[in-house]
Amino acid sequence: MGSQPTPLPLTAITTLLPPGLSSSLSLWNGRLAPSLQSPSTLLSVPKTFLDAMTVREAVFIREQQIPAENEFDVNDARCVHFVCYASSSDADDADDDADADDDDADAEDDDDDDDDEPRPVGTVRIVPFPHAPHPVKGGRYLGDELVNHDELDGETVKALEVAEESGRDRKTSLHDGEETYLKLGRLAVLPEFRGRGVANQLIQKAVEWMREHPQYFCTGVKGDGLKWHGLFCVHAQVSAMNVWKRAGFVIDEEMGRWWEEGIEHVGMWRRVEVKPQV
Repeated sequence: MGSQPTPLPLTAITTLLPPGLSSSLSLWNGRLAPSLQSPSTLLSVPKTFLDAMTVREAVFIREQQIPAENEFDVNDARCVHFVCYASSSDADDADDDADADDDDADAEDDDDDDDDEPRPVGTVRIVPFPHAPHPVKGGRYLGDELVNHDELDGETVKALEVAEESGRDRKTSLHDGEETYLKLGRLAVLPEFRGRGVANQLIQKAVEWMREHPQYFCTGVKGDGLKWHGLFCVHAQVSAMNVWKRAGFVIDEEMGRWWEEGIEHVGMWRRVEVKPQV
């Protein structure tokens, strides 16, 4: 008792899905959960994306009761998605723990399982710039739309209007309102695999990949266009703040707190050293 579970290895980190995924998602119905998509749609999308969405359905749609049409968004087609896969033995162990009290389970079912197929158990995505303005303090957002504008105080409303008119973001404790940044989001781990280091491995893998490819999302040729200098942001669910803190992210006090799909969030940031490009 008291021993920590062995962290799962990232046995099959994703095939990267670069901007341009839109054509592959032309049949995807954003109002339906992945499990309800048509067979032709499921065959048309990259497996990595489908695996990511399968995890997100389990966590966000079923567990947290977020509507499917708000869980999938327009950013998905332009993100890089990462997926953590558990080996068959790890997946079997987790399933055994989850079913320990089910005396009616049919033992013969185990013989029909594909023991060689790894199981997607966690996911995260990198969202490139540009981004919508920082959420406002006390804001309530549904489907990325602010729905309680009339409840905001005068100062908050004024700051929102200035940002909308100028096209520039408001300054916060950790962002000057101008520097280009990348967002990490849709971090999800299946319940039976939590506490095993999956979330941290996904975050660190995404961060390290961007450190090695700092100009991946930048436009222009031979150095022209936007530049990214190592700044990450995350809109973290309050319940997951410690996960992001352990990964090196710091809370932005000036951003305050707001609600997305009825779930309280905070802004957090991390800056990393970008590897020189040859």
